[in-house]
Amino acid sequence: MNLKNLKILVLLTLLLSCNVENKKSDFEKFTGRWALNIVEIQTDSASIWTPGQDHYKNRKGFIIYDGKGGMGVHHVTENYETYEFEGHGGLDSLTVKDLRHLADNFVYFGKYRVNDSLKIIEHHIESVNFQNMWGTIAKRKYQFSGDTLILSPITNHYPKTRLKWIKLNDKK
Repeated sequence: MNLKNLKILVLLTLLLSCNVENKKSDFEKFTGRWALNIVEIQTDSASIWTPGQDHYKNRKGFIIYDGKGGMGVHHVTENYETYEFEGHGGLDSLTVKDLRHLADNFVYFGKYRVNDSLKIIEHHIESVNFQNMWGTIAKRKYQFSGDTLILSPITNHYPKTRLKWIKLNDKK
């Protein structure tokens, strides 16, 4: 290769490298604490998203991504913390109503992976309050809209669910 061709090759390489976008991975966007804003339900492909009812109505909670691949989520029903237990004196004294109340508590911890091109986050569940989910992978479609993170569990049937989380501004 002569000197002229080498200069052209170097110039083309520089020009092309300047045009390549250095896009950040969405992995970094997840980092931090998010508060649950609303759970929405879509009953079929023709319906609009509406606020969840029953156990999904006014749920509250948090999801945390540590920026290193660890995560945790916890959400509960409306007024969960004001419930007064009927049973007193430990686990053996809990009533059926108490146990139903505890079942409205949803929590898991694990690792997470982000697939930018598919816009999917995988929660690799290592600990959860429902034993049938232990060791599973919860896949969620995701979307960012300003300070809102929208997570939609991936399923092939209706109703479909999406959870909207608002980024918390935790300053030191």
